[in-house]
Amino acid sequence: MPFRTPHAPASPHVPASPPAPERRNPRTGRTGRSSRPYRRAAAVTVLVAALLLTADALARQLGEERFADRIAARQGSGLTSPEVTIEGHPFLLHAARGQHPEVRVTGDARTPDGIPVKAEVDLHRVSEQPGGYAADSVDAAFTAPFDALGTAGDRELRLSDAGGGRLRIESGVLGMSLVITAEPRLDAGVVTLHADSATLAGRPLDPTAPAIAGALSREHRQLPPLPLGLSPTEITVGPDGITAHAEARRVNLT
Repeated sequence: MPFRTPHAPASPHVPASPPAPERRNPRTGRTGRSSRPYRRAAAVTVLVAALLLTADALARQLGEERFADRIAARQGSGLTSPEVTIEGHPFLLHAARGQHPEVRVTGDARTPDGIPVKAEVDLHRVSEQPGGYAADSVDAAFTAPFDALGTAGDRELRLSDAGGGRLRIESGVLGMSLVITAEPRLDAGVVTLHADSATLAGRPLDPTAPAIAGALSREHRQLPPLPLGLSPTEITVGPDGITAHAEARRVNLT
């Protein structure tokens, strides 16, 4: 008989395993592979935004320093160490247009007779002009501390805030304490005081008495000329001292 090779049984067919499904983000529903471009785009966006914010901040700082130098040069010794804050975001856009909605300037100054004041100046709608800047309007406040105003000739006055916009004035008369509360008013550039109460050694006095009115009339003060063409509008009393408010329209800062 012819030799026959025994027939080996065929191996059973094993179906190929399907590819593993891609994992999906349970929040976004996107697969991990498809989310990579989004993550890259988000990272680039964040980087660009950070660079723009940094550039804007640096440009703002440089602009504020240049503006402070210009203010200091214009005012000379009248305003020392001015600090400038330029409002409006983004700064570079306003700078490109040559306009800023508001510029705030603070600094220390002295009146011609040597009284120190704290100056706060708000310039509104500042625009760049040939050779400088111009502001549509300016509001300012100049605050003199109480202790700088307390000397009247050879007499020492103790000034403080009496509340309600009134000034408390205390001095000695024949060894007794005279206390007057008065409202400061502005009259044609002169600060006047009008008493509404008075006591001597704790005993009430008539605030309308001629002696009280005469004593206060010696404390009237003429406001010195203000910078930037400002005109005084009001006098107020607060915890930090006596403040002269002023305003101006269309001011050139050349």
